[in-house]
Amino acid sequence: MKLYTAILLVVSLLLRACSQQAPAEGNEAVENYPKGDQTYLPANLRPILDRQQKAAFNFFYEGAESGSGMSLEGNNRGNTITIGGSGFGVMALVVGMERGWITREQGIEQIQRMLRFLKRADRYKGVWSHWHNPDGSYAPFGNQIATGDLVETSFLLEGLLVAYEYLDKGTPEENAIRADIDALYDSVDWAGYTGPQQDGLYWLWYSQEDRYVLKITGWNEALVTYLLALGATEKGVSAEVYQKGWNVPVYPGRKVNAYPFPLGREEKGGPLFFSHYSFLGFDPRHMADANAWYWQQNLSHTMLNRHYCLYEAPKENDYGPGLWGLTACYGAGSTDYYSARNPSGDDGVMAPTAALSSFPYTPFYSAQVLVSLDRIRDCQGQYGLADSFKPSERAATRNHLAIDQGPMVVMMENYRSGLIWNLFMRNARVQRALQKAGIGEPKLDDGFPYVVADSRNSVVDLMAHPDREKYELDCYSSMPGQAHFSVALGSTGETIQEFDQTVPAGVFRFSFDDTRITRGEKYLLAAKLPSGETFRLEVVLH
Repeated sequence: MKLYTAILLVVSLLLRACSQQAPAEGNEAVENYPKGDQTYLPANLRPILDRQQKAAFNFFYEGAESGSGMSLEGNNRGNTITIGGSGFGVMALVVGMERGWITREQGIEQIQRMLRFLKRADRYKGVWSHWHNPDGSYAPFGNQIATGDLVETSFLLEGLLVAYEYLDKGTPEENAIRADIDALYDSVDWAGYTGPQQDGLYWLWYSQEDRYVLKITGWNEALVTYLLALGATEKGVSAEVYQKGWNVPVYPGRKVNAYPFPLGREEKGGPLFFSHYSFLGFDPRHMADANAWYWQQNLSHTMLNRHYCLYEAPKENDYGPGLWGLTACYGAGSTDYYSARNPSGDDGVMAPTAALSSFPYTPFYSAQVLVSLDRIRDCQGQYGLADSFKPSERAATRNHLAIDQGPMVVMMENYRSGLIWNLFMRNARVQRALQKAGIGEPKLDDGFPYVVADSRNSVVDLMAHPDREKYELDCYSSMPGQAHFSVALGSTGETIQEFDQTVPAGVFRFSFDDTRITRGEKYLLAAKLPSGETFRLEVVLH
């Protein structure tokens, strides 16, 4: 049985009866807009992004466990503390401090309380349990009694490393936080979770039985676990353990619906959290090895999930351009159980976190879902969007889960500013982990490698960045020099914008404003690079 399936069977039973459901009203889901529509104009989209990102953030601030500041499993789950979700919560607090939703002092105070809790909480070879009680004792998760959960612990440390990098002002309070994070990281016995055969990391250690369960093998959400184990200076693991244990199935050259997709047995990609949890901190744009470029893997995964919802799912599921995205979430309507939904396991329930946590990969397609759900009154919960929605019944579950709220806050921010990626990737432990894993910068071809066209129409949909208010494309040039860019109307070929730009060897950004742009029209972008070669991209500008 696959790892995520085994874990989520337990979760499903625990959460099945815990959702408040409401029939959704006022549905004005985004489908197709006429030419000239202003829906995605930065001035119109930015307030929606701000409101929903801040609402999800408040789950981790206003909705935190009152004593410890830790994240609750859900807003309807009593006082059960989640360890992995708390790591996501730390990253959300950093976003909140940076955006001014809370002061730096308020963020520091909460992180201090979280660290005091973590230092006194039950641990098993330095590893926390999946759930804890507010007094620090473990809380049973299914049959997990006095059990260390290495994957949840790695999600926690992913967040703490972000705080370590952000709180760098050198004050006594910030220095103390950084020292505590160092000590907690070093106290985790990663090597102690390699089992009797030392053939890879194990998800769980049942301490009372000295039993290891669920060897962590790819492809799933747990890449971060191996990488943080590699980055440990004490009690870490070797590259050999990583290679032997993670052992991702690789399919070189595989394309699914024309999207390059080399990793994993799931041809349609599995639930979208595979492309979220490890990559809240790890920036896939800068991660490639002999098997894959992780940005391409995750972008294709997201496009495959959307492709299924729009073009392959049963029509009665009522998905569409503004209603797509399958990942783990509560049920909704007559489908009342928690499940890791995906194209191979679809029951008509979509999760807002699926598309919204994919903003860096598919900005426009994610924005379509954001705008659609924002317009549905009964998809609004206490902390932003409902955890799940069943379009065919217009039914929503308006509760929230930490592991769904956190990725939305963080990945929206990674799209908007790159804040969390930039902080995490500069950490010395992270860089050591990537080096030991043989993961480095990708070898790119000249052109537009960071985008992929919808395989049904061969067009890339672009919107202006909501904060910087320009259309942007990251490009690659193998040599420095002068580049020439043009924007031409697709219907006539008339050039409406053109300019020269001095570019470096490597990645650079090509941006232009909306002068003479009619939103919803097709355009042809062309970049003549210093190599002398011209690269063209057919786009619809929104």
